[in-house]
Amino acid sequence: MKKILLALIFGLGCAQAAKAAELSFTDQLGLIPAAAAEVKNPEIAAAPAKAGRYVQVSGYVTLNGNGWVSGPNGGFTSVTLNGWASFRDGSGQITSNNSYISVPASMWIYPNQSVFQTVWPNVYATFYRNGKIVGSTSLNGSVSVNGWPGSNFVTLSGSGYLSGSIYVEDEQ
Repeated sequence: MKKILLALIFGLGCAQAAKAAELSFTDQLGLIPAAAAEVKNPEIAAAPAKAGRYVQVSGYVTLNGNGWVSGPNGGFTSVTLNGWASFRDGSGQITSNNSYISVPASMWIYPNQSVFQTVWPNVYATFYRNGKIVGSTSLNGSVSVNGWPGSNFVTLSGSGYLSGSIYVEDEQ
């Protein structure tokens, strides 16, 4: 009799397990208390992608600097050229604030001879449209500077254009 009773209990347990396995996930949620079943996941909407384009930006740069000339027969001289520039696109809508430019130049200077040097500034500038930042980029190019040595120093100055491109999202 014990064997029959144990077999019946075992069979009943197996039947309930098989029944639970057949239930779908949503059916099984009905077995969870109501407070736990009411938890909902919020829907997150994807932000629409904004279209954009690359814009060419450029600006005119003037650089000036002074250097010491060692000795009456000239010599090797280093000059730091400095200046300020603002950059913009062709429409004038994308603009930068004034950007400081500092470029070293090294050369051999002979007395009573004109000095000519080309430097390649690289400037990183932040750009704005209607007072809002649209991004940052680097601008580069070449600037030719020249001057005439004095007794113990040389003054160099020159100008040129720097340019670059920046990706700008369209206004909405």
